[in-house]
Amino acid sequence: MKLSLLSKIRGFLQDTKGTASVEAAIIFPVVFWAYAAMFTYFEAYRAQAVAEKTAYTISDMISRETLAITPQYMTNARKIYMDLSGQSPGETALRVTLLRWDGNNNKFSVDWSKRRGDIPKLRNRDVNEYDDLLPTLINNERIILVETASDYDPAFSVGLAPRVIETFVYTRPRYAPQIVWDANG
Repeated sequence: MKLSLLSKIRGFLQDTKGTASVEAAIIFPVVFWAYAAMFTYFEAYRAQAVAEKTAYTISDMISRETLAITPQYMTNARKIYMDLSGQSPGETALRVTLLRWDGNNNKFSVDWSKRRGDIPKLRNRDVNEYDDLLPTLINNERIILVETASDYDPAFSVGLAPRVIETFVYTRPRYAPQIVWDANG
């Protein structure tokens, strides 16, 4: 009788019927989580790349202007940003600043700074924080600084927290020595 019980146990341990189902039940959640994580991280990198390309597009668009920038122009620039990045109005902010390099004092100063969305205007005292990020210019040369911010909420909870994607792009005016702001439109 002991021999038959031992042979039954040995037979049970050697039987491989149904192991694929057990293995699939164990491994399927791991595979699904890995796929969700890859999708989420890819989507985060894609959103960052789209935000940067959109900021470069707006910066290039403004750098080619020969007429004054108006409030309506700024509103439409933000709409372009929302359309290109696929964001909604509550999730985006745009700030455009014209900076001038003062070679005598070795610092940037703000000619004008305008914004759309939940982002403050850039002030002269704030520009000092950007010294390491901005290029070296000749005296009285100007650059256009375009900054954007957009909310990013991951599709799956795989360790990536919701965040704000921020961009920082500067461009020299192309066809005029400076870009002019006209508040009256």
